[in-house]
Amino acid sequence: MNVDVTISSHMGKLAAGPDRKSPTRFAVVMAVTSTSKSARRDEFVHRLPKIELHAHLNGSIRRSTLCELAAARGIDAAAAMLDSPTPQTLSEAFDVFRVIHACVTTLQDIERLAVELAYDLDDDGVVYAEIRTTPRALPASLAAQDAGTLDEYVEAVLRGFERYTCEQMGDKVGLRLILSIDRAKHTASDAQAIVDLALRFQTRGVVGMDLSGDPTKGEWANFEPALQRARLHGLKITLHAGEVRGRDDEMAAMLAFHPDRFGHCCFVSASNLALLKQSGVPIELCLTSNLLSNSTPSLERHHFRDHYTHVDSHAEQEECTVCCISTDDSGVFNSPLSNEFRLVMQTFALDQQQAFHLARRTLQATFLTRPRLDFPSEATNQLMREDDQLRRNILARFAAFHQTWRWN
Repeated sequence: MNVDVTISSHMGKLAAGPDRKSPTRFAVVMAVTSTSKSARRDEFVHRLPKIELHAHLNGSIRRSTLCELAAARGIDAAAAMLDSPTPQTLSEAFDVFRVIHACVTTLQDIERLAVELAYDLDDDGVVYAEIRTTPRALPASLAAQDAGTLDEYVEAVLRGFERYTCEQMGDKVGLRLILSIDRAKHTASDAQAIVDLALRFQTRGVVGMDLSGDPTKGEWANFEPALQRARLHGLKITLHAGEVRGRDDEMAAMLAFHPDRFGHCCFVSASNLALLKQSGVPIELCLTSNLLSNSTPSLERHHFRDHYTHVDSHAEQEECTVCCISTDDSGVFNSPLSNEFRLVMQTFALDQQQAFHLARRTLQATFLTRPRLDFPSEATNQLMREDDQLRRNILARFAAFHQTWRWN
């Protein structure tokens, strides 16, 4: 049901003046007006240039692709919960991921997910995305006998990105990759190996490291040394944090580490919240994911309200937290980035200009490198030039939208 239309209908019953004798007609007029506004907002969020900074590759799988792969592997859709629209708790979300991993079993699948996600982002008006994934040793195809290497997994993702880039005409989504350490499955030694993997692909599109996985498993201290080493070698760091209650000490330790971005931060004590705001670390906020996994009681009470301050993105004021609206797992939660912006505007009464600056300001939080003069490596210098050009292209797309959109 269209909430705006329902509200308008109730308003119609309170009409006074000449229209008092025909409240139904007044309600219809109000409903049409409200529907028109809603349609215009939907057009706005779709056309708005957007930056996606928290999206898991496997969790962004198309539902049609997941069902197709499940059928090919003899997995019953109903038993695997593929018939249910969305998970309702965080534990159910991790159950869905286990199903996805049971269906996505080859490097061909991984390449397919990467290219399909790139096209989906493009269709949704995303101009830049940093996709994260946990590398797995997978065979090249169902017919292959031996599992491939983690390097081949990363190659498959990048190959999917490259296919999209070569096939797509006109403006394209800028794509970069973040490698994830799974705190529930990986050891400290595994984490160091994934850092080594990221460093091998650092000049080919891998821009950072992520710590993710079941937040009730694993200890932060086991993974901090690997992430410290990654940062020492120029990789950026983002941390899933504050996903469950009772992790205040861990959150304090993560704050002391001072990553380049935090993800979620749903359950943060008052003292840690104060430190988080003082830190200036950008936060990746995923409204639908947090709501459906019961990490927030309602959209109205989502912690976006605790961190958001309207800032003209042209001013680039660093003292205000950069809120990075993200999807987390658009396939699992059935919500593209345009819908996340629609929810933000609708729930927190942001107007179009505020939503524009919210989206544009996210560019400050990306892991794109900036030009420097102290790197002797030609490969590194070339990467910096490419990132600088990509940043310019993104800004140009925001500028073109700002100039051509019919502002209210």
